Amino acid sequence: MAQRTAETRNEGPLKNTPAMNRSSNTTAVFSTALALRLALFQFPTLVSILGGQVEIATPITSFKRLSEGVFLYRNGVPPYDGGVFHQAPLLLGLFYPVISSPILVKLLYILSDLAIGFMLLRITQIKDRDAAKDERIRHDLTPNLGLFWYFFIEMFDQFRPFFIIVFQIHVFIFAAPISIKLRNHPLFVAFLLSTVMGTFKGYPSVGDASLYLGLLPLCSEIFKYMRYSFLIANLFMYSSLLAPIFWYLWVYVGSGNANFFYAIGLVYGIGEIILMIDTTYALMRRDFEAQSPPQPSDEASSHGWDREVVQK
Repeated sequence: MAQRTAETRNEGPLKNTPAMNRSSNTTAVFSTALALRLALFQFPTLVSILGGQVEIATPITSFKRLSEGVFLYRNGVPPYDGGVFHQAPLLLGLFYPVISSPILVKLLYILSDLAIGFMLLRITQIKDRDAAKDERIRHDLTPNLGLFWYFFIEMFDQFRPFFIIVFQIHVFIFAAPISIKLRNHPLFVAFLLSTVMGTFKGYPSVGDASLYLGLLPLCSEIFKYMRYSFLIANLFMYSSLLAPIFWYLWVYVGSGNANFFYAIGLVYGIGEIILMIDTTYALMRRDFEAQSPPQPSDEASSHGWDREVVQK
């Protein structure tokens, strides 16, 4: 114990931390403000001169008008009837018990100044904290195959919270209508919601694509109704081949830029969107044929219908 005490003494005085420095600065600012207010009270002539200036005293800020309103109220005269008192009733109630004591009035002004200063300090701290959060969010906008990072990098900071909500809500707003409309096809609902989440999430990866593409063969009966299978396959193939090339040219070689990589991300996103639209159309077309088969006598109208579905 004695050795530890000696080591502590040899370390010298503790270094000031940023928190201690901020606390000291705050104390100094509030002490200075208190001293200025007390010094102002020591010059009543100056207070009277300032209180008579039209730039400072108005009918709704004049302390003289406030005093007259309190005097009228104390004597049973409605202060708002004579056209002299125009200030808020809250000020009338606040100064009513203290206006007869100059010391209490001065104390009320001092406490008001300190309270306003403290609230401004808290607002500044909250603003700095939010700015630090925005900075961390900005640092988290790592380039990926998603649609978010480039959009938010180019956006003004004041619009970012709103569009974060708008973008993220896409993951949720489709869940209820899809589940209700396609309640008879739970496997397809799982595939479609997985595709929606993989498309609109902030940090998509190949693992997201492997999930919904792995669920798609479970709905193989809709393949024959899909119209853009070739286009979808090409979009996924092009993005898979060109994304690593554009990334390498941008980050390592320096001959490209973020626009090239984001463009191939858009191609990937368009492929996912067309996949969702085409598969949903295919499922709805299959259900329509099953529920409304053509009449046996109408050979022309039955052209293009799936005979297996019609028979079922």
